[in-house]
Amino acid sequence: MATGQGLAEAYRKAGPYMGLGIEFAATVILCFVGGRWLDGKLETTPILALAGLMVGIGAATFHLLRAVNRLADRVREAEDHEVDNPADER
Repeated sequence: MATGQGLAEAYRKAGPYMGLGIEFAATVILCFVGGRWLDGKLETTPILALAGLMVGIGAATFHLLRAVNRLADRVREAEDHEVDNPADER
């Protein structure tokens, strides 16, 4: 039964990171598709599609780095809290 608890703990720790890849891909794809749509309306093919792709990559990278830094801060705070208040002291 220990392996089930270890697996649950691993999923709990990895959970916040699991959606980041999908968010990254969705941002890039939506910006690219938006650029293509504007290209069709304004007849500027492929300028706005490429611009949308670049904006999407930049925005997705920025969001990814912010999310990872926020999660790393949470982990550091939890570790600091554990060091300050060990469970063994009663």
